[in-house]
Amino acid sequence: MTSITLLQKLEARCGDAPDAPAIMDANGRGLSRRQLLQKIRVMSRGFTAAGLEPGERVLFAVRVDVAAVVLMIAIVEAGGVLVPLDSVAGPELFSSRMALLSPRWVVAESLLFSASANPWVRRFLAWCGIKLQPLTKVENARFVRVGRKWPGVPASQSSNTLEKLGERSDNANRSNVGSEDAVIIVFTSGTTGSPKAVVHSRGSMQGVFETVGSMLDTDSDDVIYARELHLILPALFAGASVIVPRRSGFSVERTLRDLKRFHVTHFFGVAAEFQQLVDHLHSHNRKLPQSLREIWIGAAPVHAVFLERLETVLPRDAKVWCVYGMTEILPVARVSLAEKVRYEGEGDLVGKCVPGVRASISADGELVLRGANLFSGYFGEAAFTELATGDLARLDNNRIVLLGRRKDMIIRRQFNIYPELYESTIERIDGVRRSAMVGLYDETAADERVVLAVEPCAGVGGSTLTERVWRELRNGPCSIDPAALPDDILVMVLPVTGRSSKIDKVRLREIARQMITCASP
Repeated sequence: MTSITLLQKLEARCGDAPDAPAIMDANGRGLSRRQLLQKIRVMSRGFTAAGLEPGERVLFAVRVDVAAVVLMIAIVEAGGVLVPLDSVAGPELFSSRMALLSPRWVVAESLLFSASANPWVRRFLAWCGIKLQPLTKVENARFVRVGRKWPGVPASQSSNTLEKLGERSDNANRSNVGSEDAVIIVFTSGTTGSPKAVVHSRGSMQGVFETVGSMLDTDSDDVIYARELHLILPALFAGASVIVPRRSGFSVERTLRDLKRFHVTHFFGVAAEFQQLVDHLHSHNRKLPQSLREIWIGAAPVHAVFLERLETVLPRDAKVWCVYGMTEILPVARVSLAEKVRYEGEGDLVGKCVPGVRASISADGELVLRGANLFSGYFGEAAFTELATGDLARLDNNRIVLLGRRKDMIIRRQFNIYPELYESTIERIDGVRRSAMVGLYDETAADERVVLAVEPCAGVGGSTLTERVWRELRNGPCSIDPAALPDDILVMVLPVTGRSSKIDKVRLREIARQMITCASP
């Protein structure tokens, strides 16, 4: 990072107990501290020997597991800039993002390469609602496949080839990179019409790791259950062991089995996942494993009603933290379950700023943030020294209380949905006069519910239009990204306001909530 590389940080911990377990998958396969260091060194030298130059952008399309963590750290140590693939972006978004960033390398799972190169497979998966990004269409890029070669995979090196190159190479791992050099570029899950890419430098990522590390109450006997790199690395730096969940989707039974099997002490997840866990445990009259000492919930608003239910399935003395942050600056603040449940004021209490982060409120009520973990800026734009978040907020005894969103962004699960990106597409569907997307918080799911309201053209029937819109959004010419598909479609005359007859989304939310409540059994 500024003067200490990731390898040097891991080396400092390795010396304490080199054969202690460092990281493993949910099948129990993993690496000791010594093995992890060696793997990273070898793969980093392999990338360098293969021609990766400092500053070159590397599109990374490998599901997180132990090998993926090694690859990501190795790319950074070799001077590359990680660009994680946003798996929910459709082909159009993907193409615009690649045109913006022009990555020189693509590291992807062999099966993903193969499927995205086959038009028949792409059509079938699109029919199933899965849109594959055309990885093989990235221009002027070198390809590295992970896993056995499948038909349609472009001429490329494999990760095994790079490892052999690294074993034969005597080049030292690069460490002559500055704190202002980019290390990772991330598109938030969703985007506005013109794609914006969040750039973190080595300095800001060091700020992220140090901030998260200062919040972790861990020692060498602790076991962390997490899949995000910004949580995995601080845990490794602290000397804890890390369990990376299975690469397939979230499963309540698998998660509970993993927590118990590995005696997990620290569990990180999002509100929607914890809601599923709580529902399952309540229905079976069970509790979370007694080994758990800390739970971190992030990525979405967490409401007191849900936390009260979570409290009933916790082991004794377990702490629950609700973490507030965003891609541009992470983390920002946290609040305990007890404090959140006790809060009776207006707005959403997200807690005091974590060490190193400073918050202020602008004259028009917008939350403004600064800190060592603040991103460098958006790719191709001027650097940032502070971030106007778009959240309306107030400070209550140095605690941040969110009052609403300046913009109409909807957060569902860990994905950001920007309605304007999709409304113009929806309005191209035959029979749709106007459309609007809004989010309604669903306490049952502990998540936002995405509601699409469409105003029909004259003479168009409501039920016919509803079926047509569903069909078009999923598989038709006007299909949209799967992560943005609505939970409900309402056919109605949209409320308007002002002389320009702009759609009144505040009123629309009220009407939509009434309509959905009345329609519920």
